[in-house]
Amino acid sequence: MTPKTQNPAGGPGFAEKVVCDDKPILPSPADLGNDNSASAQRSRLLAALHKGPVSTLDARKYHDILHPAARVQELRNRGHLIDTVRIDDVTAEGNVHRVALYLYRGMKGAE
Repeated sequence: MTPKTQNPAGGPGFAEKVVCDDKPILPSPADLGNDNSASAQRSRLLAALHKGPVSTLDARKYHDILHPAARVQELRNRGHLIDTVRIDDVTAEGNVHRVALYLYRGMKGAE
């Protein structure tokens, strides 16, 4: 990449060389332990399900999974047995919603 020069007074135009090393200004979310890829969300959800039931609201609030139903379906497609029970749950704002409660039962074919 050809280095550009920038006006030292901060105005438009170029007068001083600025070297671009193509490094990101901010670290990636994965570097900060804040990986929100579908794979990372599945891992967080599976770990939570191993500890006990997880509701839709809990998955969003405590595990940073905004679409838990999709992650549950992906886990099911990978052979995990996850039951869904409908419950009434209360949001932080005090509103009652009918949401899913996910229960982990193991892997297909495991005894």
